[in-house]
Formats: sequence, C-alpha cells, structure tokens
Amino acid sequence: MSTIRHALVALCVTAGAAGTALAAPDARYTTTVQLHDGKQVTCAVNEPTTAPVGGTPMLTVSERNEAEIAATAALRRQAGNKNAYPSPATSPRVQCW
Repeated sequence: MSTIRHALVALCVTAGAAGTALAAPDARYTTTVQLHDGKQVTCAVNEPTTAPVGGTPMLTVSERNEAEIAATAALRRQAGNKNAYPSPATSPRVQCW
C-alpha cells in the first residue's frame, strides 16, 4: 500500500511539473518580428500604451497587419485556450512600430 501511495505522489508531482513546463506564454510581452520584405518591427502585445520614438518610420496598413499577426502568433499556439472573449489572449491589444 505504501508503494502505491509513493507512486501516486510521484505521478502527481511529475504531472504538476509538466503542467508548469507546458504553461501558456505570458499574454503581455514585447517582441521583434521580421516582415516578409526584411524590415524589423517591434510590437508590444497587451502592454501599456507607448508612443513610438520620434523618427521611427510609419508602417503601411499591410505592414502593420503582417506585424500584428506575427506578434500574436504565440497567443494562438496556446493549446486548450478556453479564455472567454474578450481576454488578453483572445482579443489582444497590439502596437507595432
């Protein structure tokens, strides 16, 4: 009986560690993405509003859309995401510059 109990405790600890290792990425981050034309763009996902530094070239609508899709890819890869809409994961606020 003691052996079974130790096995169950070990299984629970292992499952807990695996759950932590597979945890979803934070829904708030800043990332740099590369557009198809080679341009590097910085995007803030669910971060407080920040104004781009002066002299930063403006993005076209197409570039901004591409950058936002690339920047939120980590949120879309969350397995079993069952967040209610809207949440930072299902309706993120993205700013790219």
